[in-house]
Amino acid sequence: MRTFGKVKLYTGLLAALPLALTGANTAAQGAYPAQPLKMVVGFAPGSATDVLARIVAQGLSERLSQPVVVDNKSGAGGSLAADAVAKSRPDGYTLLFVSSAIAVNPAVYPKLPFDVTADLTPISLVGRAPIIMLVNQSVPAKELSDFIAFAKTKPGALNFGSSGQGGAAHMATELFGMTAGVKLTHIPYRGNSQAITALLAGDVDVMMDTLINALPQLKSPKIQPLAITGDARSPLAPDVPTFREMGLPQFDARVLFGVMGPASMPRPVVERINKEIAATLKSKDVAKRLSEDGGLTIDGGSPEEFQSTLRKELPIWKKVAAEAKVVAE
Repeated sequence: MRTFGKVKLYTGLLAALPLALTGANTAAQGAYPAQPLKMVVGFAPGSATDVLARIVAQGLSERLSQPVVVDNKSGAGGSLAADAVAKSRPDGYTLLFVSSAIAVNPAVYPKLPFDVTADLTPISLVGRAPIIMLVNQSVPAKELSDFIAFAKTKPGALNFGSSGQGGAAHMATELFGMTAGVKLTHIPYRGNSQAITALLAGDVDVMMDTLINALPQLKSPKIQPLAITGDARSPLAPDVPTFREMGLPQFDARVLFGVMGPASMPRPVVERINKEIAATLKSKDVAKRLSEDGGLTIDGGSPEEFQSTLRKELPIWKKVAAEAKVVAE
């Protein structure tokens, strides 16, 4: 009888254990965050991705009442940072600020040590940066239609610069060539500033770049902007028509930015971070810095919407890489 009493007592304790654990988990989630967060960026300090990450990190820090420290881990087009986050504890204290490279890299790096869809958790899309097409003054084209017609008469003769093999500018230009039916020759440079310098000098004929990077060059008589991606003209460059206006609506490559975490993050933590990012993006100061200073169209949205966006982007760049035979160096 005594033994039975003990068994009955232990059974009662075991039955109560799940409830106790549920309460502990709820309390832990309610206490989140209880320590500083780290936001890993796969590009160097001062890069466009880094600047945007710091704006979001600052706003997120204010709303979470915890420091959000930006950790730059550049290399392999952002893949080193993504791999580090994918292998980190899924507790919500290590985040990844991504650009379009997160969707491009699986297509151009043959053996990534992680799987974007399986090893990372989409948390929130932050925004998209329009891409502008620039040509050197020596190219006989004042409008997009002129450029396409001229390029078709000289397949492969016109060259384009980019900040590197397999980067956003390279892939966007390859996609443009496929969409417009023209053949352009790629000349990669070691960085955006070198590619812009080459365009201004006439060493390359055309270049795709994010609007925010290209803004300082738009007043130069040495280059001519032809079109910009997006649903509407950018208030930062109101005289530049969209590709849609110029008769090429199929081409709408934009550089996306967002926040991810490792796989298996607790849903309440994902929702909390998503909520605070959304509030950060709505604040007047951050919205101004992202849209007016960064040239972004602010998105936000749910984790599922970000996941859906990534799933649409991945096959696009896989097809581009395959057709253009692009392999990152």
